Amino acid sequence: MILAWTTMSLAIFSFFLAIYFIKRSSNNKQVKKHVETWFVKEKKKERSSFIVGIGDKYDHSELAEELSKKLVQAHIPLKASEYAGICIMLFFILWFVNHFILSLVFPLDASVAYFIIWLGSKFLLKSRQNKRSENFNKQLPNICRMMSNSVKAGLTIPQGIEMIAQEVKAPAGPEFKKIDQQLSLGDDFEEVMMRLRDRFDSKELHIFVSTLLIQRKVGGNLAEVLSLMAQTLEERARVSKEIDTVTAEAKFISYILPVMPIMMAMMMNLFIPGFLNPLFTPFGLILLAVFLGMQFIAFLLIKKITRIRV
Repeated sequence: MILAWTTMSLAIFSFFLAIYFIKRSSNNKQVKKHVETWFVKEKKKERSSFIVGIGDKYDHSELAEELSKKLVQAHIPLKASEYAGICIMLFFILWFVNHFILSLVFPLDASVAYFIIWLGSKFLLKSRQNKRSENFNKQLPNICRMMSNSVKAGLTIPQGIEMIAQEVKAPAGPEFKKIDQQLSLGDDFEEVMMRLRDRFDSKELHIFVSTLLIQRKVGGNLAEVLSLMAQTLEERARVSKEIDTVTAEAKFISYILPVMPIMMAMMMNLFIPGFLNPLFTPFGLILLAVFLGMQFIAFLLIKKITRIRV
């Protein structure tokens, strides 16, 4: 009889113990799954370069640091080696077109191909950087007000960042969500904000990050400072928009001015084979150097005139 009660008690105890461990295991799996969703984007970024062999070595070299930073700021999901490989491939395609179709002689065919790839790459990266920074800057005054209101309500800065991550759309929303995840995992606040600053080519964001870091160290009325910053950023955006409207025509001319003569010369060489060959005589090279120098000076002067700091 005693043995039966003892067996039954052990069975009941084992049953509840099994339920406890099953529930605990289920909770651990849910937590693990939730944490893994934080790093899904990071895992995608850790993929190997599609350029087998030297791709990964180049990506981890000092030569690729600046290009990698520009690709991140432009929000282009390519590694530095992949972007460089695409540019090299396009260079050979353009060289083939210039040499065999447009009948340009060496080194003019390679020079024109390199100039087009260099200018196109620079324009692509800069335009995407500016577009992304502009979209972020439009959201920054609202972010400052939300952060200011959260501080006035008694919330901490990390809690304010979490609220912004939930309510603000892209591109600022995902970036603040990434900050919230990094802070939740124990990363240093200053390092996290510095990484945010490096992901955008934005002076306004630099001011925002510096303000948060200084106020966090020194103290002061952060809510008032952020409210004032929101007003300043809106006024700055309004003035910048007016300047861009006034100088748009001059900026367009600065890009068209050096491109049109080159395109016209290439078209003439297509219709009249050998049209550009005199440029490679001693006197022709002097004229070519003078022409390129004057075009470059004109481009710099127009850019200098239209660059108005706010």
